[in-house]
Amino acid sequence: MGPGPDGVNSIFYSLNRGKQFCAIDAKTDKGRELLFDLAASADVFIHNMRPGKAESLGLSYEALSAVNPGIICGAISGHGPDGPEAHLPAYDYVMQAKLGMVDHQRDREGRGDLVRQVVVDKTSANALVQGILAALYMREKTGRGQQVEIPMVAAGLAFLWPDGLAAAHAELNPAIPLEQMPPWLESAPGSFLVVLETTDGEIATGILLPPWDGLCLALERTDWITDERFSEALGRVLNLPELIAEVSAEVAKYSTEEVLARFEEHDFAAGKVVTRREVHEDPTVKHLGLISEQAAPGLGQVRQPAPMWMFSDADTEITTSLNSTGGDSREVLAELGISSDEFDQLEEDGIVFVATSE
Repeated sequence: MGPGPDGVNSIFYSLNRGKQFCAIDAKTDKGRELLFDLAASADVFIHNMRPGKAESLGLSYEALSAVNPGIICGAISGHGPDGPEAHLPAYDYVMQAKLGMVDHQRDREGRGDLVRQVVVDKTSANALVQGILAALYMREKTGRGQQVEIPMVAAGLAFLWPDGLAAAHAELNPAIPLEQMPPWLESAPGSFLVVLETTDGEIATGILLPPWDGLCLALERTDWITDERFSEALGRVLNLPELIAEVSAEVAKYSTEEVLARFEEHDFAAGKVVTRREVHEDPTVKHLGLISEQAAPGLGQVRQPAPMWMFSDADTEITTSLNSTGGDSREVLAELGISSDEFDQLEEDGIVFVATSE
């Protein structure tokens, strides 16, 4: 994860590929002037500064819309534009803790854990894109731009709610009577999602998911169908630790290929656990062309996910590569009529920045 040539590493490249990279110091008067010149013809302006920071730099929505009434200003904040915690720094792990995600990740011994992905960060970014697209569509109807803000706390809450929080707030109509709720189930509601060892690897599955008889038939344990502990859905939930132990013992008798073939025969869903370095070899990933290789400055050939959208009448191929930090500044500012000599002076004055590989 460390920095690579020109401050670019594989993660930075993955997040910014296909973009032009222009670096301008917005704290300077000339830098702000250049930004406003760019904003005058832009559709969208996006930032993720803390509340009040964009305004302190003179980059408020009001200021930008004064030069471009149709501009859409998108902003991601942590705890919202105002309120008791608006001033606090916000990172993904803070939001996971704040929104019950760490609680939702508890194991059957009650230990909380983080999702080892910046899931709220990425959810917030996707939510902002959806909001911006809606604002652009509205602009087609009204001719007006607007500001769209996504607090990470709002995006994370909405993302987690359906399968993570809804049941915890269903006191009026609980799926399991509260007096029957095992302590481990209250603390680890996703415990039925398990990783099981085979003779040569691991598989992931959901033991409580249908078809129940498919699981029993696949593992040749039809006695489970009439076992009073497991015959009813509620019983399987209340006796889940025992069920997991018995299923684990059966799965451990087979190779990964064998047990997956058995599950497929009986329409029971499971998947082979692969390493991150093996994902590009997945047959479906290869068939759909979901990973492409591109030349990245200073990094050589890198693998990246191809666009996930499959349009019937649009080309989604990524044809441009990320330049180094500020590497497109000269080209971008030339669109404003900045001459080569003027650009050199801006660079010398520290108004624009272009990384070198020296």
